[in-house]
Amino acid sequence: MVGLNYAHVILLFLTSSVTEHEDCLYFHRRRNSSIDISCESAHKEEKLFAFSLKRRLLQSREVLYLNKGNKPYFNITEDKDRITVHDKLDNHTVHLRISNLQGPDTDVYYCEFYYGDLPYHRNIPGKMEYFIHVEDISHEPCSCLSYLPLLYVISAAVCLLGVVVITFASVYYCKWSKKKPQPVVPVYEEMTGVRPDKEKNTGCHMDITKLQDANSSVSALLSKENLYVRPESTKCE
Repeated sequence: MVGLNYAHVILLFLTSSVTEHEDCLYFHRRRNSSIDISCESAHKEEKLFAFSLKRRLLQSREVLYLNKGNKPYFNITEDKDRITVHDKLDNHTVHLRISNLQGPDTDVYYCEFYYGDLPYHRNIPGKMEYFIHVEDISHEPCSCLSYLPLLYVISAAVCLLGVVVITFASVYYCKWSKKKPQPVVPVYEEMTGVRPDKEKNTGCHMDITKLQDANSSVSALLSKENLYVRPESTKCE
């Protein structure tokens, strides 16, 4: 889908650019197809000695150069097996066939004819330009089965991580529950020497117990008879 949108953007850009040139032919081809184009000089002059095919917009470069009486020279070696040249320079015309078209072949192509003597030669463009749009959309099948081992590994890793987290949480909770809270002595009471109410109550209880024991001892002593004092005799009348 992304490739299709990209192709549409390129197509709109190129169409808006080449429509300004009145002598431009538009060709739409599919991937791996071929196209035939013919280049003819706009001004036929004397001493035609060379021809070249060039492209612009997406890639500004020379595709091939043909010197009269020699074999064509290709800027990219792979194009040698895809481009066939039918030389008719005597008629100021060259026929070309480009086969096995691919997406990167999309561009505007034009021809140039070289007249005169080097180095004072003249470059005469061809009568036409050629906008070649190659539709190169490949649909590759999705082999979802190849992702199953990866899904298994990810699932196992998630489960193992969950077990580790639960184990650490359990250990931490057990250690925390075993700790006994230490009693906190108020700082103010410790500084002023005031004891807590519990200690006060304990002290008072001990004092009352001692007092009761003392009273019991005194009562026991008073209740005993004095062996050295005789009891008063009762007078008989």
